[in-house]
Amino acid sequence: MNPSVFLAHIESDGRLLADRATLNTAADVPCCPGWSVADLVEHTGVIHRQKTLIIDNLLLENPPLPEPPVADLLGWYEHGLACLLAVLRAADPEREVFTWFAGDKTVRFWFRRMAHETLIHRVDAEQATGDVSPIDPDLAADGIDEVLTMYVGGYPDWGTFAPAENTAQIVCTDTPDSWNIRFGRFAGSSPKTGRHHDLDAFITTDSLPEAGTVVRGRAADIDLWLWGRGNIDRLQVSGDAGAADRLRAICADTMG
Repeated sequence: MNPSVFLAHIESDGRLLADRATLNTAADVPCCPGWSVADLVEHTGVIHRQKTLIIDNLLLENPPLPEPPVADLLGWYEHGLACLLAVLRAADPEREVFTWFAGDKTVRFWFRRMAHETLIHRVDAEQATGDVSPIDPDLAADGIDEVLTMYVGGYPDWGTFAPAENTAQIVCTDTPDSWNIRFGRFAGSSPKTGRHHDLDAFITTDSLPEAGTVVRGRAADIDLWLWGRGNIDRLQVSGDAGAADRLRAICADTMG
């Protein structure tokens, strides 16, 4: 998806989040235990403002998170959203900036990441206050790809991935997208922290002889399931259902 499409989604989903927040900032957020809608608005606003700072100043290191407001939370959030949109409209997507993903150190990364960050949190606000409004299938499919190939499936080069025999396939029924997955373990010691990691993991691969598990469904339902915002009952699972649970567990461990 090109940056202008991501920008349009950030704007529309950001405003949907604000609209729902006006209904009840005290409502509990079902998929974020301990959070109210006010906490959700504060979190999203802080993230928007930090990324605005990175992009506007072409920062190459991650700055501290901005302080949340002491009053007028919704006004503060809406102003931060407007600033993020303005900075992205003026930005060159190819300029180098800080990102946490080794495969993309450009502003383009933040167009995509902020579109999905804002989408997921507007869903949080909607689940807290009523029904979830429609999600664009192409955006949802891109969100699945972000999770499977970058957010969870992209492992740093200081460790090794040891593949296992278990495989799965994710298939969208309303877009032409699908992903082949091989499970295994990732192990290695971080050169920054010295911490050793030995994790249940997966990678995507170009092809599989035959997937042991196939998960099918609408792109939005798959995306929300991977993010812990949707139920697997909305999807069709064939083969080893335990592998689908394993996939979701790995995502939960990685994304929180």
